[in-house]
Amino acid sequence: MADSTELKHRIRSIKDTHQITKAMELISISKLRKVIQKQSFSSIYFDNVRYTVKDILLHSSDVINPYTQKRMGNRTAYIVIAGDKGLCGSYNSDVLKLAWQDIQTKPEHYVITVGQMARSFFESKERSIDLAFTHAVTNPTLHDARGITRDILNLYNRNLMDEVFLVFTHMYSASFRKPEIIRLLPVLPEDIQMDVKPTFSGDILYDQAPNEILKIIVPQYLIGLIYSALIHASASEHTARRTAMSNANQNADKILDELNLQYNKLRQDKITTELADLSAGRI
Repeated sequence: MADSTELKHRIRSIKDTHQITKAMELISISKLRKVIQKQSFSSIYFDNVRYTVKDILLHSSDVINPYTQKRMGNRTAYIVIAGDKGLCGSYNSDVLKLAWQDIQTKPEHYVITVGQMARSFFESKERSIDLAFTHAVTNPTLHDARGITRDILNLYNRNLMDEVFLVFTHMYSASFRKPEIIRLLPVLPEDIQMDVKPTFSGDILYDQAPNEILKIIVPQYLIGLIYSALIHASASEHTARRTAMSNANQNADKILDELNLQYNKLRQDKITTELADLSAGRI
């Protein structure tokens, strides 16, 4: 059994760790609220962008746009979004495992990482990284989404890839999140998650030609999709870290209770022994 000095040292060490995990839990809660608020501010605009893109693709004939046409090659690019830090349970490993499994099925592929953990993962697999973004998921902004979209479209316009997939963690609720793979390019109506129920047949007439509208609105659609993925990834990471730190705090409380019980028992035994010695000396 450990002596009282060792128990005091362990109790102090666990209390210090408990303070850190408690602070990390509170920080994750605060950051999660901010991320959800960002999503609510932008969702109305980007929902309308998605609706318009899908509406045009479904109901307009002779649509010609380089981002909506399927290419015949098999060069596939993956944008993999993970966190910049650990200590968030299985969040990083789940999304990276899904990405790695799907990548192995593609004969020719490119890897674009968002987040330090994604970059470290592929480096550990000795897989070359074609493009890397860091710190975009810590505090997602539209500036980050525009930068990623600009670089991806630049590569796509140079005919260096035939399709682009986005791998991220979708947060459905505070208690449920799931890694997913969605197609970013080419933009196909069946990939746009938005219910558009036509109530008419024939073509839609616009003030401008549908092709002209798509030139402007498709990049906005892609920015919105990447921004939404960054938001979901960030929210999922903070939720996972909050849960992990909460579990760590509960475990720390249990360990502290056990150690304090042992320490008090040792002190009581020591006091009892000293009293017995004093009584024996007086007799």
